[in-house]
Amino acid sequence: MIHVRARGSDGRVYIDLPIDSLHAMADDEHALVWLDLEAPTPDEIGLAGTIFGWVHLTVEDLVRQGQRAKLESFPGYSYLVMHALSYDAAGGRLATPELDFVIGRNYIASVHAQPLAQITQSREAQQRTEQMLGAGPDYLLYTLTDLLVDSYFPVMDQLDDALDGLQDQIVTKPTNAEMSRIFDMKRDAVLLRKVISPQLEIFSRLTSPDTGIVRPETAVYFRDVHDHVIRIFEVADGYRDLLAGALDAYLSTVSNLMNDVMKRLTVLTALFLPITAVSGLLGMNLRRSPPWTDSLFWVLVGVLLGLSAAQFVYMRRRGWT
Repeated sequence: MIHVRARGSDGRVYIDLPIDSLHAMADDEHALVWLDLEAPTPDEIGLAGTIFGWVHLTVEDLVRQGQRAKLESFPGYSYLVMHALSYDAAGGRLATPELDFVIGRNYIASVHAQPLAQITQSREAQQRTEQMLGAGPDYLLYTLTDLLVDSYFPVMDQLDDALDGLQDQIVTKPTNAEMSRIFDMKRDAVLLRKVISPQLEIFSRLTSPDTGIVRPETAVYFRDVHDHVIRIFEVADGYRDLLAGALDAYLSTVSNLMNDVMKRLTVLTALFLPITAVSGLLGMNLRRSPPWTDSLFWVLVGVLLGLSAAQFVYMRRRGWT
């Protein structure tokens, strides 16, 4: 679906402008167009590419998605790839939907295969849209990318809460499910680093005047976004280290539990060792079983039980049980 927000050379803001009118807007240097393609078809992307003169490589990347975060320059426009973050607390998995920007001298096109709350809110808030369109294409790009990067922080908080819950479960009662959960979260950490790391270079380039995308008076805003990306990257690095510590804690806890079980079994075996030894010795050397009325038999049983009880008391005082 194609959503169009535009500001004409007369300063008037147009909402849901017909596609046919984009040809005139594209040729007007004093106009500014925000073209938002939400879950577009290949034909819709091809139509936008024809209107604004995108090369076929850009159109192919927009159709296929699955691109690494990057910033490329083409004749008349630049192509920027970023990713949003979302975390499913119930399923416990991280998703990184792609968000592409095509930045021209008088337009910005945002392309995403699924609805993104950050884009939808900016697009539907008319007053905010008028403000973004009134400050130039670089400020419009700043606003959209800043909203996207700011949305990373709640996701990082969710990941941190999930990690805290996992650590508590590991300490109290670790199971095989925790092991599987740790490896799932380690894969999420790798994915998070893969998404965030290239964006450090992207915003470092955007703040440079050599790119020709950002005006000097707007560069300060992109430096602020760059600082936010650095913070996210540092948190992601710490998240990976914490997961490595959680795995070590899980293995240590499981090992301690196994040692505790083996200790209890060893104590139990030691308690029955005298009884087993004496009964085995007598069983092989007595011609007949002693009668139940034989007092010597019961004395022997009492001595064996007393010996086992003494062993238990001794082991209990030493902290072995």
